[in-house]
Amino acid sequence: MRHTEYMATTVEEKDIILVRRVLTGDKSAFRSLVERYQNYVFSIAVSITKNREEAEEVAQDVFIKVYKQLGSFQQRSQLSTWLYTITYRTGLDYVRRKRLHTEPIEREDGQAIPLADDLEAGPSGQLQQSDLQDLLAGALEQLEAADAALLQLYYFKERSVREITDITGLSASNVKTRLFRLRNQLKEVLSQKLNQEIEDLL
Repeated sequence: MRHTEYMATTVEEKDIILVRRVLTGDKSAFRSLVERYQNYVFSIAVSITKNREEAEEVAQDVFIKVYKQLGSFQQRSQLSTWLYTITYRTGLDYVRRKRLHTEPIEREDGQAIPLADDLEAGPSGQLQQSDLQDLLAGALEQLEAADAALLQLYYFKERSVREITDITGLSASNVKTRLFRLRNQLKEVLSQKLNQEIEDLL
């Protein structure tokens, strides 16, 4: 490991060092980038395709694009945001080939509201966190690919609205409107699933 990598203390700094090494032809550095982000890319791809095998295809396609386009990364945003942008668009393109009201949706510091905080007044307040994750996974499968990806980015990856606008190309007001609508839709789906589980126990 080079001396500069010892000096890097943040994820962003380490990412930039790896990017620079990749651009000099260091293939081991690219493998390190893949290992660092493959789970994140795969989880977004799954939320879009709703199929693990198809998500693997999308993830492979994403990293091929990343390798070819890494020289165009401007470092104006975090590498993770740039990666999620490619994943989001690649996933939606894959799916396409196969076949209201706005309210504040962020904390004052501009960061995404954690899922438990945003839904604590809803049915999730009656569930253990592990049960909630299982119910959410089933609920997301009932949504359109683009909607599921939006919720995945906001709640599970805790990307801010500003970051999501960069990733999706949507305006901030559009992102907030859709998140508000989808949040209510998600609460309704969770409520129905919870009631069904209670009936099954009786």
